[in-house]
Amino acid sequence: MKNGRISFAARVLAAVFAVAVALRLAGIMWGLPDTFNGDEPHLVNLALSFGSGSLRPYAFKYPTLWPYILFFCYGVYFLVWSRLGLRHGVEAFAGLYAWHPTGFYLIGRLLSAAFGLSAALVFWVLEKEMGGPQRRPWGTILLLFSPVILNLSHSCKPDCLMFFFAALAWLFAVRIYRGGRRRDHWLCGAFFGLAFSSQYTVLPAALALPLAHLLSRRRQPLRNLIEGIVCIPAAFLAGSPYALLDYANFRKWTSMYGSKELALRGAWSRLAILKTVCGNVWHFAGPGFLVGIALLAGLVLIGRREWKLAVVLVLPVLAYIPFLINNPDGGWQRYLLGIFPALAFIASAGFEGLAEVLPSWLVSLVFIAALFPGAARCAAMDRTMRLPDTRQQSQAWIDANIPAGAVFLLDEADDSPRLVMAKREAEELAQRTKANGSPRWRLYRAMADYHPGGGYWIYRIKRSAASLGTYPMQVALSQADDPILDVSGGLKAARMAGVGYVVTSSMGATPERSPDLTAFFRQLKTQATLEASFDPVPGRVAGPVLKVYRLGTTPKKR
Repeated sequence: MKNGRISFAARVLAAVFAVAVALRLAGIMWGLPDTFNGDEPHLVNLALSFGSGSLRPYAFKYPTLWPYILFFCYGVYFLVWSRLGLRHGVEAFAGLYAWHPTGFYLIGRLLSAAFGLSAALVFWVLEKEMGGPQRRPWGTILLLFSPVILNLSHSCKPDCLMFFFAALAWLFAVRIYRGGRRRDHWLCGAFFGLAFSSQYTVLPAALALPLAHLLSRRRQPLRNLIEGIVCIPAAFLAGSPYALLDYANFRKWTSMYGSKELALRGAWSRLAILKTVCGNVWHFAGPGFLVGIALLAGLVLIGRREWKLAVVLVLPVLAYIPFLINNPDGGWQRYLLGIFPALAFIASAGFEGLAEVLPSWLVSLVFIAALFPGAARCAAMDRTMRLPDTRQQSQAWIDANIPAGAVFLLDEADDSPRLVMAKREAEELAQRTKANGSPRWRLYRAMADYHPGGGYWIYRIKRSAASLGTYPMQVALSQADDPILDVSGGLKAARMAGVGYVVTSSMGATPERSPDLTAFFRQLKTQATLEASFDPVPGRVAGPVLKVYRLGTTPKKR
């Protein structure tokens, strides 16, 4: 700002930021009240389970900082919704979640969007500190329009929170490299610890702390490094205290990433995952090749001018390779979010180097060309999220054409239409899960107590871990509380259970994805009647291919 006037560059960045905000809000209601992201219900259920009076998590699939934040926000939501508890009670709040969950998911998604945007602003501070006030915010804009970050900003998951803390940690790591103070070590370690307490996948990025200290421009006491490293587990335990207080359960869940559990996932190609990881680095800001070229150019430029800084930035990136190639899920791009600030800084240096030898207008054109593929994918993603979905269309058709009380066999909840469960089934599940010691009994109890009327008796297809592409322990937890039906032997089990209708999903079990269900699909094709089919239409209707079959089974009296 000069003479009280906002500079042109600041106005451009403000406009770009406003577009980034609009992109995040455009698809924020994706699917609601349905949940098409299968991980969201687990996190919301975990957060709400703390309302029973204990902060002890029943699972450590994720660290607990994010569920704790959600729990706090849901407490505020309850106070506002219930008029400080004077109009409605906690039981009614559980009933609200059971049948009208939109607000709960929307709160988490808005938080994700806010943390993702805040992380980009933190990176802007880093760019300014390293390049001076005239430094153009190349990397900041790349992060604002990174498709993977935009996608995660539409989900009630902890990745954007982790990204925010990681960006702060990288800011202080760079300050340490520049000769920072003792406090910078504490803050760097604390923010890496909080990021680790948000999502386990950030851990390799914490290598930046010791590297920044050892390669710092100014010699610093060893105690600073030791104290900074100690801050990592301390901050982790501050956000996930039961990792220590309930270590046996924590160890059980983290052991599923060990060699024994990984072997149950079947064979996978480490070379293929390595190629995918390299591609994820190259395309961290979206498809296209220009940002990847900027990465290479920036790395060469930084290496020639400050090779130690290049080491601080690159070694944490390389540390992810052994971490990810030994995991069949290692190809997910979101697993690299912890080093996105380093990648953005390197790419920013590449564009800044280009600005030193070319006219500003030409560099701007090159940058726009590099940014466009990622921004276009973000816009396309938003458009898809706003389209009608086959899961909602099939739900409306079922409600209009199949009488209440019919028995359905469905796939996973996120791949299937969202049908109202019959009150009596909810009551039975509440009794069963309470007897088993599951915290989910409160949800089933609320579903029964605040039932909207009507509904269907619902079973879900028993799926194997290999079919779901996940770990046996996660599958066991998910299926323990659901009305699961094993149809691997064919339709006999379904008929015995009184199933009258089966809904299959192209995103769920298929003969190719679930070979153990081959007999079921073969008999379904020859012995059942196809009542309706719902197909996605490019640009007009999203979702999976859903088929509704009628078995003609005589319903059991329930």
